Amino acid sequence: MTKNQEKLLMLHVLYLQFDDMLVDKFFDFESEKMLDEKLEVFTALANGVKPIDIPNYYKVLELYPKDGVIFD
Repeated sequence: MTKNQEKLLMLHVLYLQFDDMLVDKFFDFESEKMLDEKLEVFTALANGVKPIDIPNYYKVLELYPKDGVIFD
């Protein structure tokens, strides 16, 4: 197992420990970009830290619209 595969697996494990609507909708689980930042964000969320208090929270939401406009 590669280091990136290990990090992706850890992201999935951490994801099961919290509930976050924006992560559900805009997080790209297939992307191997910013894995260390993603692990930091997911670890913080799993530890109960509020998204507003996590510096890279929006940065790791790769599918989040860049203009901030969300249409369903």
